[in-house]
Amino acid sequence: MRDPESHPVHVFDLPQLYTKPPADDILQALDLLTIRPHTFAQSSAQNITHLQDGDICRYLTSIIGSSLAWIESDTLKEKIWDTASSRLCERAGRNAMPSMSREFSIPVNADSAFQVTLHEPSLTSDNLGNKTWVSSYMLSKRLHTFHSSGSVPISHDQNPTLRTLELGAGTGLVGISFAAVWGAAATVNLTDLPPIVPNLAHNVSLNSDLISKVKSSVTTGVLDWSLQFGVSLQSTEKYDVILVADPLYSSDHPRWLAQAIEVHISSNSSSRLVLELPLREVYLPQVHELKKRLDHIGLYILEEGEEIGYDDWAARDGSPVEVRCWWSIWAWKSPA
Repeated sequence: MRDPESHPVHVFDLPQLYTKPPADDILQALDLLTIRPHTFAQSSAQNITHLQDGDICRYLTSIIGSSLAWIESDTLKEKIWDTASSRLCERAGRNAMPSMSREFSIPVNADSAFQVTLHEPSLTSDNLGNKTWVSSYMLSKRLHTFHSSGSVPISHDQNPTLRTLELGAGTGLVGISFAAVWGAAATVNLTDLPPIVPNLAHNVSLNSDLISKVKSSVTTGVLDWSLQFGVSLQSTEKYDVILVADPLYSSDHPRWLAQAIEVHISSNSSSRLVLELPLREVYLPQVHELKKRLDHIGLYILEEGEEIGYDDWAARDGSPVEVRCWWSIWAWKSPA
């Protein structure tokens, strides 16, 4: 097989089954054909853009349909079939991709960064919370600026540590990043709906070394915004910081989210709500409603801004999809 780094690769340059290639050669070719999600960066590019998808799909189908009779090891055969099936699923779009682990580099200051490892199960229409969304990544990268500027307190006057709650935590990127940046100064509780929490807890476990290194504490739990006082959290439990990223997907969400924030944010004047929303046109009415509801409960925007991110849903030409995001820090208008 030609070196893909030095030659344009055509499907006929890949191991052809009629030549009865060794299992290792087939697996190497299948690794070359891997499609990985975009990394939320404009420059993100696939390593196989010079191959035609139609040709690749026919090639993969031929492998899946082959008995691979010349390969003696049943284990290797199964590995080849499974890998070829995964490569075929990847070409059916982001929703069809198999479970994966991803690494995100998050700055802790202007000069250094830490790595967060997240597991994302295969997506279905009812568990989109198991995907990492661009707004979560953008907010995670911005957290260190809130820390250095003091926009979000480093500590709380009345507590030795900053009690932090993430609502709709999804894969946990924002909350885990907050714990890494604030370190021993914060405890973080990541919450979501029951189907999402098992993977959320798994991701906390994957990053246990990082969390231990910075001497922070991260827990997980169920919180259903549609219930006035949530589930598995006491109604009297208050937090100094609430984190929320990309939470609006129905007309009910602004009301439910504002309700959950009002119930769980501490009345102390130094308490903060940190929010990042993608400004998708279809959900702009929900964004405006949420702003009104937060204003109604007594919060105001302390800081805000917009930024451009690139989601890992690819456009038809394979390029990353641009997403405009709005971030904001909210505080009490006056001590509640």
